[in-house]
Amino acid sequence: TILQKNCLDTIVKDIKHKKQDMFLIHGVTGSGKTEIYLQLIEKYLKSGKDVIVLVPEISLTPQTVERFVGRFGENVAVLHSKLSYGERFDEWRRIREGKVQIVVGARSAIFAPFKSLGLVVIDEEHETSYKSSMNPKYDAIEVAEKRCKIEGATLVMGTATPSIKTYYRAVNGDIGLITLGERINKKDLPAMSIIDMR
Repeated sequence: TILQKNCLDTIVKDIKHKKQDMFLIHGVTGSGKTEIYLQLIEKYLKSGKDVIVLVPEISLTPQTVERFVGRFGENVAVLHSKLSYGERFDEWRRIREGKVQIVVGARSAIFAPFKSLGLVVIDEEHETSYKSSMNPKYDAIEVAEKRCKIEGATLVMGTATPSIKTYYRAVNGDIGLITLGERINKKDLPAMSIIDMR
């Protein structure tokens, strides 16, 4: 759609002119955020850069993984808690040896051993599962931001319901704010009613 293209063009232009390297895509459900991620990933792969895509553990369904594998094939490694230690080690080794350029995974995937990181995408940025309450305790979003700064990579976060902290930073210009207020094909948003239960 035109909105998606404008969103992509804005990100690419801001990166090129070194205006911004962190973005929040605030898009309603069904506005096509994933397609923007996929097209952005393609641009980074063409320039020889590696990409990490973080999704909440709950979103690591076969459909989510299939969307990336369907587009990029064998160039994708998947990291999540349901893998055995052996499977995780195999994926880790593929990443380290440069056999893949994309990692899709839950919060721990932010530590994927890429040597040429260009882009980190964090889908559903508001999700609390990005914070680890077990040792080692860390916030994957903060780690992503720091890693992007160190390695000169771009950070793109997307959600329909941004966290207050991230939205505040975006409104104040610390993070580039891109708004997608319509669904693809202008489909109606679900009807909502506020009901007083007293």
